[in-house]
Amino acid sequence: MSPPPPVDVDLLSLLNQPAHPLPVLDEVLKAASNGGLLLALAALAGIYLWLKSPQRLFATILLALAIAASDLISVRVIKPEVDRPRPCKVDPFRVRHPLGCGSGASFPSSHASNTAAAAVIFAWGAPRLSFLGLALTLLVGISRVYVGAHWPTDVMVGWALGAVLGVLFIGLSRLRYLR
Repeated sequence: MSPPPPVDVDLLSLLNQPAHPLPVLDEVLKAASNGGLLLALAALAGIYLWLKSPQRLFATILLALAIAASDLISVRVIKPEVDRPRPCKVDPFRVRHPLGCGSGASFPSSHASNTAAAAVIFAWGAPRLSFLGLALTLLVGISRVYVGAHWPTDVMVGWALGAVLGVLFIGLSRLRYLR
């Protein structure tokens, strides 16, 4: 196992602090890593798209498909191939991991890829609210490093993977207009 790149070590030590002076920030960042909460937010986003988006149910279906594809590709395809250990497993005494260390490999962050894929579809279906998807994507990505579950580059690659998949799904959806 090769050591993590310096950018990962530097950003991890910046974001993964032993105690934050603002306890509320600590709780917000822990909540941003909660898979159940993120699933509930995705469901609310899907309902909103169904009711308010010009694409209606189609946007909701694309949102679900993009999240599912992102999760499947990151967890079942990439993570087993790369098999990068989580920072909390590499250095469990120095890396704070308030939510536990998690199982499985670290690269890429599925939380980051799933929220990025959802944000792209949400921005397409509800452009005026696209800032909400982007803000949540950034918050979730930062939270994954904050809780010691991922290296910063895991999150960055997760964001890129999710964004590409979101754009791909939107592009494929436009094929329905070709006849």
